[in-house]
Amino acid sequence: MRRPFHLFAVSLAIVLAMPAAAQTLYAVSVRTYSDPGYHGVEGNLYTVDPETAATNLVTSLNVSGKTPVGLDGLAIHPRTGVFYGITAPTSAVIPRSLVILDPATGNVTTVGELSEIGSDIGFDPDGTLYMWLPNTRQLGTVNLDTGEVTPRGAPIERGAAKGGFAVIGGGKAYVAGTGGAGTLDTVDMETGRITIGPALVGAPVPDLINGLAYSPRGELYGINTSFGRATQANLITINPQTGQVANIGALPNDTDALTFGAATVRKDMAASLMEFRVPVLVALFIFAIIVIIVAMRLSGNR
Repeated sequence: MRRPFHLFAVSLAIVLAMPAAAQTLYAVSVRTYSDPGYHGVEGNLYTVDPETAATNLVTSLNVSGKTPVGLDGLAIHPRTGVFYGITAPTSAVIPRSLVILDPATGNVTTVGELSEIGSDIGFDPDGTLYMWLPNTRQLGTVNLDTGEVTPRGAPIERGAAKGGFAVIGGGKAYVAGTGGAGTLDTVDMETGRITIGPALVGAPVPDLINGLAYSPRGELYGINTSFGRATQANLITINPQTGQVANIGALPNDTDALTFGAATVRKDMAASLMEFRVPVLVALFIFAIIVIIVAMRLSGNR
């Protein structure tokens, strides 16, 4: 009976050694707030290499397959995998709106007009969408059916014109709403209460932190941008304990938001196997129990 035990041990080791399902870093751009003098592609969806800031174009963003549009924020629903975004209040088309993005075609569909101006969005694990409200420095929840925004917490003194926001778990989120030379703060997502955090140090430009994204490995990424037309954008990491900023590299101009999510490309075999990790573990456990019972009975019959 030694061989079945050996096979079980090897199989269990392989399953347990499988890495967590890969997450892809996505970014979206908004072209100079719909500069009427620009007649090219207004916004793009990219994948981003977190190590080098190198980008690959996934698709250009458009409304009804023809009208270019840019996005201010990006978030992927944790259960459905649907891509949501928000448009800038100065966008030439569907301004200040909650939208759904099809990553396969780039088509952007309006859900509804936002009742508040937001600069970044993010989902909690249960699928509630939150938005940072820079005008009042508040957190808000967004109705996925209408775009209605409900602020949480008391409004406080306005910070930067924009701000990055990222859910980190445990009912908490990070927000960088006072610029590249401001602070990294923590938000209680239930009450909206903001706790001032460490001062940001080392940002390439002091103007804005336009987007934040918290990786599955616990790393905080952001977009540090200049303020104005054809804005310079840099992919950065932030140490939440010290506020130290490290510049990874340049992103395309006007890149405005980041989020992590499952890859939209076809899964490889390892990724597909990960979907069955729990059932496989259960099956192996049952197999082991059966082998042990059979072995004990055989031993008792001798």
